[in-house]
Amino acid sequence: MHQLLIIGGGPAGISASIYASRKRMDFVLITEEVGGQVIKAGEIENYLGYAMVDGIAFVEKIIQQMERLGVEPVLDRVIEVRKVSDGFVARTLSGKEYSAKTLLFCTGAEHRRLNVPGEKEYTGRGVSYCYTCDAPFFRDVKVAVVGGGNSGFEAAQQLTHYASEIYLIEISGRFVADEVLRENVLSHPKVKPLLRHRVLEIRGDKNGVREVLVEDLQSRSTYTLEVQGVFVEVGLKPNSELAKSLGVLTTSRDEIIIDCNNRTSERGIYAAGDCTNIFAKQIITAAGEGAKALLSIHHDLTYGVSSWI
Repeated sequence: MHQLLIIGGGPAGISASIYASRKRMDFVLITEEVGGQVIKAGEIENYLGYAMVDGIAFVEKIIQQMERLGVEPVLDRVIEVRKVSDGFVARTLSGKEYSAKTLLFCTGAEHRRLNVPGEKEYTGRGVSYCYTCDAPFFRDVKVAVVGGGNSGFEAAQQLTHYASEIYLIEISGRFVADEVLRENVLSHPKVKPLLRHRVLEIRGDKNGVREVLVEDLQSRSTYTLEVQGVFVEVGLKPNSELAKSLGVLTTSRDEIIIDCNNRTSERGIYAAGDCTNIFAKQIITAAGEGAKALLSIHHDLTYGVSSWI
């Protein structure tokens, strides 16, 4: 039985694994891919030590650091976790089982859907959740970006290099992206901001997306926008199902509830990063939370835990 099982290989899980290696802990890191959402992050310009770095290049640097420390992730997907008398057992998609005294969930989050007609039908045929992957396919055409946060503005910024026109759709009355990013994007002539608007339907034909039906929430009128691409950037849904199966408490948004030491409601189970109820969902905060969680686990295994949340 290992001391620790880390589930998830995004910034939080990687950071935790690096600290676990330095603490000479007996641990296993299981992840489907190293890097998580960072691979799709595009240009990163707010991480310490990097004025600007591409997400893929950033992950390559991380992998080099892991290799230098001897961290060898198990590339697999955990599909079930159960409690046993002296810890936990995780079963993977490949059929292997891993036992550990403690668990650290770094399972991150996935993109939320709009849940409108046409979204599922045209996913991969005009509807995208990865602007880094798909922006180059929309050269010289009109597109819509749904979401007024950082991810929506980053998508719009990337698309200014390719698309002819970009409708930036936000359901609320204001954009919440960082000020510098907001100013840069909104000042671009290709960007057409649409506040207090929502997408009602995505329409197309056998060749892909052709238009979106939107509602102006102020006038209550509806009209169509002729676009060939729709980039959905409306936030993230925490991957907390495995933790919930063990009785771990979550918020109404399915975020794993943790205390300041990354402990969950269940003894021996910890969580870090975007799957938790931390306020800021950023690469740097996830990495910091992963390190903090590991130090908390190491302390608890070494000195014991007098109380739990």
